[in-house]
Amino acid sequence: MKIIPLLILVLTAITTNAQELEFTGELKDLQPGTKVILTDLRPRSDLKGKRFHDTAVVSNDAFRFKTKLPGAGIYVLRVGLIGQNPEHRTLYLDAGIVRLTGKRGELKKAVVSGNDGYMKDYTRFTEIMESQEVFGRKKAIYDTAMALMASTGSYEGLFKDKAFLERETKVDQEARDKTLEVAWRWLEENPASDINAYVIYTYLARQDEDKRYKAAMEKLSPSARKSFPGKMLTDKF
Repeated sequence: MKIIPLLILVLTAITTNAQELEFTGELKDLQPGTKVILTDLRPRSDLKGKRFHDTAVVSNDAFRFKTKLPGAGIYVLRVGLIGQNPEHRTLYLDAGIVRLTGKRGELKKAVVSGNDGYMKDYTRFTEIMESQEVFGRKKAIYDTAMALMASTGSYEGLFKDKAFLERETKVDQEARDKTLEVAWRWLEENPASDINAYVIYTYLARQDEDKRYKAAMEKLSPSARKSFPGKMLTDKF
């Protein structure tokens, strides 16, 4: 008769451990005492209670979170920089061990890694998305737009260059098309990936009339369905 209670305790312990995230980061040249903050990025309408928020303090260029996440989903990592605006980077996180390695002031270039399947998929998908040539052209267009506005201190310098505006519109459309192409191809080639709810929610949420959308939703893995993006999608699906 004692077997069932013991089994319940074992299962509870396994479940609890499965929710834990150990996130270590090393950013060269970070000042000692710098605060690093990890925050849940769910929309307020989808929160049930307080938003997840945890803080770590830098020592010897490194920080460490050992925390229990409320669920798999999109989180933002913020790193304070003395005398500058904080850096931030969004990440898809679940339980397990995650490592971040980089340099102060270059958080978005830092390398993120982990041994869990979801993190390997997330880093691979992110690398594929960011390696597309059109996004480099889009950034160059953005930098030029900022320079044109700075030349007059307003939007006037930008609006005067009609040829540039046409080029900007064209590149922006190419970037949107490439984003959809990469996301659809990922879902087709990796139908069982645990990050697929994140991919759909982030890149394809407005494509729900596409027949591929329904097929992708039906193929979501149990872990993807239980993630925050999965719950938000299935509530509306």
